[in-house]
Amino acid sequence: SAPTKAAIGKLYMHLRIGSRASTLAAVQVEEIIRLLGGNFPHKLFTFKTRGDEDKTTPLASQPADDFFTGTIDQALLKGDIDIAVHSAKDLPKDLRPGLEIFALTASLDDTDAWVSRWTWNDLPSGSKVGTSSLLRQQQVRILRPDLHLVDIRGTVEERLKLIDQGVVDGIIIATCALKRLNLEDAIRDVLPWEGTPLQGQLAVVGRESDIELKKVIQSIDVRLKHGKVTLVGAGPGDPDLITLKGIKILGKADCVLYDYLADKSLLKHAPGAEHIYAGKRKGEHTLSQDDLSRMLRAKAMQGLHVVRLKGGDPLIFGRGAEEIQYLNSYHIQVDVVPGITSATGIPSYLGVPLTARGIASSVAFVSGHGEDENLSGPQPIRIPRADTIVFLMGLTKLKEIVQSLKAAGWSLQTPILIISKGTRMDEQVAQGDLAAIEDLVHKSALQPPVLIIAGETTRFYKKGPQKIFLHCGTHPELYRDLGRIIAWPMIEIKPVALDDQQRIKLVEEFTMADLILLTSPAASGHFMNIILQLKPLQEVRHKVLAVIGRHTGQALEGFGISPQIISPGETAQGFFQTLMAIMHVRGKKILFPRSSLPNPFLKDSLESQGARVMEWTIYSNTKPPRRDLPERNIDGIIFTSPSTVKNFLEDYKTIPAGWEILAKGPVTQAALKE
Repeated sequence: SAPTKAAIGKLYMHLRIGSRASTLAAVQVEEIIRLLGGNFPHKLFTFKTRGDEDKTTPLASQPADDFFTGTIDQALLKGDIDIAVHSAKDLPKDLRPGLEIFALTASLDDTDAWVSRWTWNDLPSGSKVGTSSLLRQQQVRILRPDLHLVDIRGTVEERLKLIDQGVVDGIIIATCALKRLNLEDAIRDVLPWEGTPLQGQLAVVGRESDIELKKVIQSIDVRLKHGKVTLVGAGPGDPDLITLKGIKILGKADCVLYDYLADKSLLKHAPGAEHIYAGKRKGEHTLSQDDLSRMLRAKAMQGLHVVRLKGGDPLIFGRGAEEIQYLNSYHIQVDVVPGITSATGIPSYLGVPLTARGIASSVAFVSGHGEDENLSGPQPIRIPRADTIVFLMGLTKLKEIVQSLKAAGWSLQTPILIISKGTRMDEQVAQGDLAAIEDLVHKSALQPPVLIIAGETTRFYKKGPQKIFLHCGTHPELYRDLGRIIAWPMIEIKPVALDDQQRIKLVEEFTMADLILLTSPAASGHFMNIILQLKPLQEVRHKVLAVIGRHTGQALEGFGISPQIISPGETAQGFFQTLMAIMHVRGKKILFPRSSLPNPFLKDSLESQGARVMEWTIYSNTKPPRRDLPERNIDGIIFTSPSTVKNFLEDYKTIPAGWEILAKGPVTQAALKE
């Protein structure tokens, strides 16, 4: 603070400060002076704003945006004062051209206080509650609709007198105002809702041209300590459809709040971040939107880079706009990384154009859910004029969508395409016309999320002669080129928890290791999640890492690390041969993180060549509960390890006749033959 005080002294003989004329405003100016270094030469100029002169217009009627600041800001622009000190919550949405917020202070207290002879809960029905704030009135109507609201205006002291005069039975007032005036004893209760944005904070406003003064005042700006929020689009479902920029941003995140529509595997790109599930789907909300927005704000105010990972594009039929608006009201920086929206990504994936020359020249996107989900009874959906219409989130509103299309004059022969879980491994498609689509969807038992497309361009969709395979491993996406893949995991992978003593030993063996072996994507992921809690990323990068196959290498690259050795084959035998061809292992200390079901070949072979192999079980491999096989025509099955073979036969005794059997590697093949 001393350098700040000295810097102001060099710039001004007397710093001219403008504020409102109330006692509270004078106290707020004194607070700013203290923050700037104490009693430097200054002059205070007080003004009566329109809000001070007009005490009859209720604030709930939403008067001019600068009701309490305009007069002072006008004096600032004329050069009559050098800075203005405002209650930050009184700031207009947009400052006058030529003005800028030089600093915001931290909030003294952002809650609302209740002042009365009664506690809030004991307040009799019909009591008169005084408040001028539209937001506070809305909160009272929600919590206590039995109370009578009275518009009140004036200084803090004038409003408190209204209780003694019997005009009201109590008033709602900012807690910070009472604290600044040493009137805390008057507080009966702190009310259970979020206060007005920026409540308790002070704003110092100056002219954009006063650059040197701005540099000085900025030293008290709490925004310099804030982090930021980035809304990242995760794409329509397939995790490979996130953008490169989205992956880069995840790698820089301190905290990630992710939706249920965002593929969870994307979290591997944010290994050092806190992961918070914030899924919202019909009838199942982990966090309310209000709680989620507050969490974003709180994390950013802690100085963190917060990523909000949202399915599709953040600003298409999501709550991205609300989150931006809320965070902007607290002057928190918000960036947006676009994503491929399901509205265009899913049809493109299926080869369905939304526009086509001579067939469709316009397309409209429509949400299957209105803004108010609490309205009683189904609501008709407004059908825009377009050749192709894409409905998002419309499965539970299919009946209303069909009725609305008919009412809008669409033919019963209009082709309809409905895609469940588009671009994902468990994608399902139903194709029909407007007359029959409801029955078809009912028989297909489609699950949300669903995309509904109406229009002639859906005729482009042709279901190919794809084979359908059950995949018994953990990465079905790797086999997509074989046909339609249904994930049917016969192993369950879970990380192993290490105690403190084990963690210390792992650090010791990691430090001494000459080589680290990773033999599966799961080994890469679980090992990195453990070691990055114990060692910095840069230290891991200095180690020699050898991986089996490109998929294991890709899992490692998701953590920002490139392996030095990649075995082209995906077998333990091939891995051993690769190591023997490029290095001498005698005397080497080799760290080998693995599953609870290891293949002893690699360890035995390396030790036979004089290496010291330090094995670590970092994830367990167990059998999931038995499920009935799917009731559909299955063409084949893919086994990825001996344990998938063993567990499948334990549950189902045999492999159905006629199924094509695919095995990954000779060890899995040998297990099948046995």
